[in-house]
Amino acid sequence: MPLFFLSYAQEDNRNGQVQAFFADLREAVAGLAGVHWHEAGFIDGQMLLGSTWTDELAGALSTSACLIALTSPRYVVSDYCGREFRVFAERIDEHERQFQVRPPALVPVQWIPCDGLPDVVRSYQYRNFPTGTVYAQDGLLTLKQRRRHEDDYKDFVDALAKHVVRTAREHTLHQPAQRPVLAKVTSAFGQPVRPPAVLGQGDTGAGAAQRATSARHVHIVLVAGSSAEMADSRPGAEERYGAVAWDWRPYRPELDVPIGSWAGAIATTKSYGWTVEDAVDLAAVREWAWAHNQIVVLVVDVWSADLTRYRRSLDGYDRDTESRAPVLVPWTAADDAAAGGIRKMWETLARVLPHHVVSNIRDGTVRTEIATSARFQEELEGALVVEQGRIYRTGTVYQEPHSDGSGQRPILEGP
Repeated sequence: MPLFFLSYAQEDNRNGQVQAFFADLREAVAGLAGVHWHEAGFIDGQMLLGSTWTDELAGALSTSACLIALTSPRYVVSDYCGREFRVFAERIDEHERQFQVRPPALVPVQWIPCDGLPDVVRSYQYRNFPTGTVYAQDGLLTLKQRRRHEDDYKDFVDALAKHVVRTAREHTLHQPAQRPVLAKVTSAFGQPVRPPAVLGQGDTGAGAAQRATSARHVHIVLVAGSSAEMADSRPGAEERYGAVAWDWRPYRPELDVPIGSWAGAIATTKSYGWTVEDAVDLAAVREWAWAHNQIVVLVVDVWSADLTRYRRSLDGYDRDTESRAPVLVPWTAADDAAAGGIRKMWETLARVLPHHVVSNIRDGTVRTEIATSARFQEELEGALVVEQGRIYRTGTVYQEPHSDGSGQRPILEGP
């Protein structure tokens, strides 16, 4: 029985930092508890998105004394992390029903700051170990990566290890009679809420008064139909589309969250605010973003680009040669295998964005055939860097330096 189970989003471990934190915590817990390393903690480094839970993972989730949840923008949109969270939370609920005591066994740890934590995560926040201003503002990953915070990081790990060991000694959590089955568990985080509702920035077309004014903001504009609109033209439409554009999930089953939420999670890691909007309002969004030095990214579903409601906005966008926004085109193996395949993609892009594609395909403004969610992350991160550089060069300056009108440089004189 592991003393703690580390729950984290797979993409947060791309540079091995999560694994390194796990090793630090496991060593500290093993030393305090006097157990072997393999008894101290559990981490699943092999499970891929879309796979089933292994017997080992299900067993660790059912028997661990504590769950450490590394929260981040990616974590809260991960269906699988939400399922792990639910299984463990139900063990705590059952313990409370039996013994009228609620053990502090589920500990959210802020790995990367995230403004949109689900309420269920917030309800488990504990203050039994030091945090400090750097942790509160930038998260544990920053403490770990920056050498000047090395002592703070070690203090945090030691305090967390003491919390794990103390909780394991004082409470014996309920263990379910049967191991959890992935298909039978629903995420504790629920279905991702449409970003405009989450951010309080208004529904599509609600008007500029409700849009963000911060320059560190990304408008993720979707060209995506509903499942009803796509039923006759796209096989498996009910799997990829939903009631509105925000429900589009091009990477399902690899990534079982809407692409807008995924893009927003990526933007958050780069310290941007974000909004997901329908391309029907593309002209208004671009005008607002241009006036406030904000970034617009157009994410296009080729199969939806011919819909009547998108024709005017895409045509107007394509004819505007003054400003261009990056275009990202998810394109998976399922798209390749559909009728028309890759030819369909290029024919559609050449028809709905002819000037844009011809002028910008070589400079990276138009990024096509994005086959995986990880590749989408790389392409979006690259696009954000390019666009921020453009804004630095050509953005609007709202406050001119103070001048007395003389045009002369000031001369400093001594006393």
